[in-house]
Amino acid sequence: MRLSTGVIALLAVAFSVTAGAQLYKWVDKDGRVSYSDTPPPKDAKDVKQRNFGDGVTASTDDLPPLVREAVKNNPVTLYVNKCGEACDGGRALLNKRGIMFTERNPETDKAGFDALMKATGGQQTVPVLTVGSKVLKGFAEGEWQDALTEAGYPRVNPGLKPKPAPAAAPVAPAAPNK
Repeated sequence: MRLSTGVIALLAVAFSVTAGAQLYKWVDKDGRVSYSDTPPPKDAKDVKQRNFGDGVTASTDDLPPLVREAVKNNPVTLYVNKCGEACDGGRALLNKRGIMFTERNPETDKAGFDALMKATGGQQTVPVLTVGSKVLKGFAEGEWQDALTEAGYPRVNPGLKPKPAPAAAPVAPAAPNK
């Protein structure tokens, strides 16, 4: 499903994106910019992927002013590939905290690779998180949490709806002693 630039902008403002939703932007072989909620074809260039964590809206208009300011002044980009636990943990942290972020895979996105090289001074390691101009190499939950908080992102995003805790399993009665 491909959408024009005007349609995608209208949809982004009008609707909330569902939990874990992704939006892709790329340039096709004819030089046209395309947007889609499905991954682009293999011959696409300059692929960008935008993720929206649980309950976060596509538009910053619905966010509280301080969160909107954080998104504007300190955008978050996550550079990952299929690096396993570290990449998955970084992505999960951002989603759990409800952070709007752009995800870039330097293995499949040439512009993403170039941006990663610029951010890290030529190091090809992932995951890397950029929060505004701050660059964090490797997944260290405490450091990532601190950087996000310092950038103005709340520890508990007011746009998130709390998930109910799972019901506790019933406790079986103890067996009688003989």
